Amino acid sequence: MTRVFLVRHGQTDWNREGRLQGSTDIPLNATGRAQARAAASSLWPALEGEPVVVSSVLGRAVETARILVGDRPASLHQDARLGERRYGPWEGLDAHERASRFPDDHAAWKAGYEPDFDGYETHAEVAARTVAAVDEWVARVPGDLVLVAHGSSGRMLLLAMLGLPLEGRTLGSLHNAAWSRLVPSAAGGWSLESHNVGAPAVEVAS
Repeated sequence: MTRVFLVRHGQTDWNREGRLQGSTDIPLNATGRAQARAAASSLWPALEGEPVVVSSVLGRAVETARILVGDRPASLHQDARLGERRYGPWEGLDAHERASRFPDDHAAWKAGYEPDFDGYETHAEVAARTVAAVDEWVARVPGDLVLVAHGSSGRMLLLAMLGLPLEGRTLGSLHNAAWSRLVPSAAGGWSLESHNVGAPAVEVAS
């Protein structure tokens, strides 16, 4: 039976500053690396056999995955479909900057709905590509599958796998370096067995 563990990458400087990263390739900071090491201590006891680990191709996810695996017996892969949502002109902006430059779109986003401008990747688009990736990996992996992704793409993936609405805030976001576990449900589909596990309160001076 394949179980899916979804891990969000560790903290970056833009996370700390409240800036949207999206497709911008921002590296982990010292705190993010410490979070990934702490997350490994809670994740690995929950895994069975020789897990397969698949990360987004963005550096913050790749480094988190490498820290999680360390010298443990797990194969490590990358899949671009697990990458973060593209935010277009919002990338690099904090909430105040988004609210002042895009007031209507920011209000819609805060309410759990979607902005309307070029370069933004919709909920449906993010869900479609992440679910396609998971479907392929689940078909290939008989045991535990660990996915290292991002806050928004990870939340869309969870919602889609659980059959929940993509709009609104029906499921809280993953914290940096926290993980969620999905298992096949008896009625078909997936069941969320654990959410936001092992979100470590770690702060390291850069």
